[in-house]
Amino acid sequence: MKKRVTLNDVATHAGVSPATASRALKNDSSVSIQTAQRVAQSADALNYLPNMAARLLSGGASDLICLVVPSLTGQTLSRFYYASLIAGAEETAHQHGYHLLIKNKKESEGFFSLLDQQRVGGVLLRVGHNRSLEQDYIRRLRRAKTPFVLIGKPPSGKSEFSIHIDVIGGARSLAHHFAEQGYRRILFISGPKRNSDSNDRYYGFRLGLTERGYKDSQLIFAQGDYTPESGFRAAQEHIKRDGIDAVFAATDHTALGVITYCASRNIAVPDEVAVAGYDDQDYAAYTWPALTTVYQPVHELGRHATEQLLNAIRNSQTRSDTMILAPTLVIRGSSVRSAKRAINHQKSVYGIG
Repeated sequence: MKKRVTLNDVATHAGVSPATASRALKNDSSVSIQTAQRVAQSADALNYLPNMAARLLSGGASDLICLVVPSLTGQTLSRFYYASLIAGAEETAHQHGYHLLIKNKKESEGFFSLLDQQRVGGVLLRVGHNRSLEQDYIRRLRRAKTPFVLIGKPPSGKSEFSIHIDVIGGARSLAHHFAEQGYRRILFISGPKRNSDSNDRYYGFRLGLTERGYKDSQLIFAQGDYTPESGFRAAQEHIKRDGIDAVFAATDHTALGVITYCASRNIAVPDEVAVAGYDDQDYAAYTWPALTTVYQPVHELGRHATEQLLNAIRNSQTRSDTMILAPTLVIRGSSVRSAKRAINHQKSVYGIG
């Protein structure tokens, strides 16, 4: 049986005392950067795994942080988003000597058991899907005095430290783009009803259109669920019946369904109907035509959230402010009018000719 590598082995390999090695692996600021790097290299070389039970019994803090996310079962789109979020969080945690555990938000009892046993040093909680459950998580985290950072807008009026992307601003910029292109009858296809991100996209889009002089009657709402099927169904129901000349799908995944419907009915995109999505998934640049969308810095979201959590763990400081990351409008062929169509639109709207 292979002998377990101990902290003393790491210390000997790095040429430091066990106490120094211990402080280095806990990212103690009293250890010089050079020494900390040497200890980390020795730990990697020896495949050292800390004894968590001994560490907790000795009063040390857990090096395990937990990212709590909604259930991803059957949600293909969510897997794209959360793959980037988890990657950003995991890379940052690893760089600082921490381990990342992913928990399904519905597995609350298992998570609360870890919390009660003080096996988790800090928590990243993705919010915006089930307010009552999320508030229960926050209450339990406060009771356990466990540092936490919310990813998304806080579910209550109470101030918490949170970090999120300016979803409203991203949708607003897309509305301005549609207005600049001259689209007059627009279909919005939403995500699930209780999804706060989808609701914010609708709000931001409506705000942007209002700023450009659009009336409420020019925007048609269709309930979707972030799937291509819901995009196809909404396009089938509304595009011809309501004289739609542009579609904003709350996610790229839904926009794929719209593009597929248009192709199946020989509706030219964008000359007859423009299409835009949200998220800038990897495939968005490779649809035909390439999809206009809003890029979300999700990897950076995971990275910044983890950095803020580690700061809270090390400094034992409670923060209640908010960090907001900016999205980017990515304009591609699916929403840009051809020169001929733009001229004809100007004639019809402004009486040119």
